[in-house]
Amino acid sequence: MPAPSSEFDLPLYRDAQLYDAEHWWKTDDLQFWRELATEFGPRVLELAAGTGRLALTVLESDSHYTGLEISAPFLERAREKLASYGHRARMIQGDMRDFHLGESFDLIFIGFNAFLHLLTDDDACSALRCMAEHCHTETRLAIDIFVPDPLFLFRPPNHRAAAMEYIDPIDGQSVTVTESNEYDPLTELNRISWYYSTAQRPDFLRYDFTMRMFYPDTMDRLLHECGFQVLEKWGDYGRHPFGPEAALQLYLARPAGKEQ
Repeated sequence: MPAPSSEFDLPLYRDAQLYDAEHWWKTDDLQFWRELATEFGPRVLELAAGTGRLALTVLESDSHYTGLEISAPFLERAREKLASYGHRARMIQGDMRDFHLGESFDLIFIGFNAFLHLLTDDDACSALRCMAEHCHTETRLAIDIFVPDPLFLFRPPNHRAAAMEYIDPIDGQSVTVTESNEYDPLTELNRISWYYSTAQRPDFLRYDFTMRMFYPDTMDRLLHECGFQVLEKWGDYGRHPFGPEAALQLYLARPAGKEQ
């Protein structure tokens, strides 16, 4: 089993209600995942499933959904959201680098940059090999990550950029989040700090976390080395081909080592 990573147990991932409030704006990927589930389901496995945002969309396709999530608070909130779906939906606590469910799925996916929490090649390959273990000959693997942007990575020291705004679910106040970062091009790790402020309380909260910046050539290599063949590579949720101006890397792959 991979060594424990503190990145998977940060305070950022303990407050499920806050996470949902912060990410109210993330809706541009819903149709994309619903269509993939319809096309490649019905047995769907989502890794790093969070609080169930994409699960609700997948279940609109009449799929049978399984979500794997390491955070206990996120897992509990997702189960509350999915309770009405009965046997069609289940959430399992687990680490995407080391899971063994003893079954295969038709579609396995990782949405909204969750793959970037795999900070090393070893972590990424551990996760991908576990995914391959849960594939049959026609399984499709889909991964959604952004393309590393030099304007984001190489900001001036201590520079803060606007990250997001949301309404606090407890007191109804408007909260502004700014971010600073420090990127190491040798490890390709981007260390990010989020600063939370209201009009009355500047910087009342700070969260630090790290994301691995996977460049397209690295992702191509890792998928190949870990037993997958890339079928499609899109640059946006409209499934336009990946190109120099793409902001996203959307992969659709199949297990290369299994007989057709």
